[in-house]
Amino acid sequence: MRKLLLSSAVLAGLASVFVNAYGQNAGTGGAKKAATPAAAAASQAEAPHKIALIDMGRVFKEYKKIEVLKEDWKAEFSVSEESAKKMTAQVQQVIEQMKDFKPGSPEYINLEKKQTDLGAKLGAFKQTAQRELLRKEADLLKTVYLETMDVVEKFADRFGYTLVMRFNSDTFEGEDMSKMQLVMNRVIVFHRAEDDLTDGVIKYLNRQFDGGQPKAASAPAGAGGKSKN
Repeated sequence: MRKLLLSSAVLAGLASVFVNAYGQNAGTGGAKKAATPAAAAASQAEAPHKIALIDMGRVFKEYKKIEVLKEDWKAEFSVSEESAKKMTAQVQQVIEQMKDFKPGSPEYINLEKKQTDLGAKLGAFKQTAQRELLRKEADLLKTVYLETMDVVEKFADRFGYTLVMRFNSDTFEGEDMSKMQLVMNRVIVFHRAEDDLTDGVIKYLNRQFDGGQPKAASAPAGAGGKSKN
């Protein structure tokens, strides 16, 4: 069975899929809906746009809950993999038994049919297990993403952000050319440190996961920091 072990890089990449799928509805929820279209238009005209940023890659690396979910996923993967190994061993055992008989003999034909049946069951098991593991992996990512968007909305409401954009906070440190290309090609090329919600969102999520009751956010994590290029 193809191994599907999760990694931070994979998670960060798959997070982008959920950002694209849900971002417009869940990620921007900064301003509250007005009672009427006229009131909404007036409110938008009076309130200036205020943009914040969130590094979803960091969230998927540093949110404690995802490590627990990954361990559960890996445990289920191990069970499926062990079952596949046992079925593979059964097929191999039949193949070894076939060596004791002449091809075309009744015994050989019976064993050949048994091998075919076992092989078909093994193939079906692998396909079913893989689909189930992929589904659970997607559920894992969706759970973390939606929880993150809920916290982002709280921060946006608290600090008056009208738009929250996903960005990559990686720097040029090191000599990884692929990473440097990603940094050079990112959409956000300048931002104020206080508009990066990532640290605050991660701390809030981890505090909730640890069982504490998070207090109302006091300030974005980067408040007071210097602007970055």
